[in-house]
Amino acid sequence: MRPLYKFLIIVEAIIGFGPLALLLGLGLITIPISIMGILDGYYGAVIILLIEVGGFLGMLAFISVLMYELEPNRYFLSFIKLRLFIICGFSSILGVVFMSGINKELIWLLIPVVVAAHFIYLGRKYVFSAS
Repeated sequence: MRPLYKFLIIVEAIIGFGPLALLLGLGLITIPISIMGILDGYYGAVIILLIEVGGFLGMLAFISVLMYELEPNRYFLSFIKLRLFIICGFSSILGVVFMSGINKELIWLLIPVVVAAHFIYLGRKYVFSAS
């Protein structure tokens, strides 16, 4: 793989998932708050906790596919875990969109979906290979 191709892949990853990674970092604050809310009987916090955990699993799957694109000879997650984590990541993004309401200000949340779909297409041998 050419160095220019690797550079463009990394730039696409940073632009596509940089803001989402920052939101996941800020979401670390909500994990203890969600757990305390669940213990106090507010079960709506379970959804927030699931979105955060699903986001971390989706980011792990994204990093795994990105590393596969940079080093095609290595597999970083098993195929079943990778598919499950990808589904968790997409569900988290869609959960955030639906919880905050569908409006024009949140159109930037579609950027990670498009970038993830592109990386899934590039790593289709890894993602869709027979387990």
